[in-house]
Order: sequence, then C-alpha cells, then structure tokens
Amino acid sequence: SLPPVYALELLTIFAWEQGCGKDSFKTAEGLKTVLGLVQQHQQLCVYWTVNYSFEDPAIRTHLLGQL
Repeated sequence: SLPPVYALELLTIFAWEQGCGKDSFKTAEGLKTVLGLVQQHQQLCVYWTVNYSFEDPAIRTHLLGQL
C-alpha cells in the first residue's frame, strides 16, 4: 500500500531539499528519487529541524516517541 497523499508531498519536498533545494530541480531525477523513497516508505524516518527543533519540549517528546 502507498503512504497517504500528504506523505508523498513531504517525500517530494525532502527529495527536492536533498537534491539541490534550488529552482534547477530536474523533474526526472526528482521523480526517480521520490519513487525510490515510496518503495521503502515503511522504513523511512524523515523529519525537519527547521521550525521543528528538539529544543521545544513538546516537539522533542513527540519526535522521540516516533523514533
């Protein structure tokens, strides 16, 4: 089964950020990366530290519970 739609959007953002984070993102390479991530989505643990820091106690508790 596929992950929820919002997870696919987050995987796309993650691939873009990891690839280059710029406007020169190559669609074919990005799609290949996202499809590879989808294949292993149950083993992934991706989170952002910008605006979501371990410094915030509530976020820290939630993230540690997820990990």
